[in-house]
Amino acid sequence: MKLVYWVLKIGLLPVLMFLGTYFMKLAGWWAIIISVIAFIVANGLIDRKINQFNHQYFINKFPVLEGLKYGQIITVELNNGKVLASRIFASGLSSEILIGAEPVKDNELEEFLKGIKKTRWVKLKKVKMIKIIK
Repeated sequence: MKLVYWVLKIGLLPVLMFLGTYFMKLAGWWAIIISVIAFIVANGLIDRKINQFNHQYFINKFPVLEGLKYGQIITVELNNGKVLASRIFASGLSSEILIGAEPVKDNELEEFLKGIKKTRWVKLKKVKMIKIIK
């Protein structure tokens, strides 16, 4: 189903531009404006569906993602064998998670910036296993 949405997304622009130029002879520039608006709306809907498929796929692959909360300590094992141990879960998207190396305990700017430098996004397709430690 995801493939169908990608094909629709790729074929959407040429079809709408063809229709826009065809109807431009009848309605003028309004046809181009309407076709561009239709493209933006349809592209947003297709992107939302693709993100839903990605999210559901990774929830099925890693059920632990559903219960993860900000600040929990996790261990992430990547497909290449690298283990990211004792990392702090910060956020998640449909296909990536944001993890940090150290928690920021003080409100000092230096401590905060040092903690920010040690955060990284991890693509879930490169992850083999996720374990919650705390």
